[in-house]
Amino acid sequence: MRNLEEILEEFENTRLAFITYRKKGDMKKDALLEYQGRFIDLKAEIRPFKTKLLGETTRRDDKAATAIKFRIAVAIHEGEFKDEEGKLFFEKCSINQAEKFASASKAYKDFLHERVFFKRSYVNLSDVRNDAESYINLTKDLLKNIQ
Repeated sequence: MRNLEEILEEFENTRLAFITYRKKGDMKKDALLEYQGRFIDLKAEIRPFKTKLLGETTRRDDKAATAIKFRIAVAIHEGEFKDEEGKLFFEKCSINQAEKFASASKAYKDFLHERVFFKRSYVNLSDVRNDAESYINLTKDLLKNIQ
């Protein structure tokens, strides 16, 4: 199985080649079928990556963000939350105060950065699959005109 970067690079190359081919204007049925097949294959190869990204996005939804923030707040409240160097992040404090501190913790900010990364990646990959579908449909339309 190829990695996602290779698949995306092939998609971009195929897309550019198809655009160049269309500009020439002398379209043949066999060539259009070849392009259509390539786009179908690329779309299929992207599917498992999209599914994986959806899972990663779901693991970092609002519910997960609230849960991690609350776990950090409880650890701060109990005086047990430590930074990367093993030092206490904050002394014991009220749970309300600890919730405010939890929002500022590196662990929570890292979680939020991961959340944004996976969400953007999922949306971008969905867009690429939609683009592949558009090229598949375009080749179908062009094939209808060739007969």
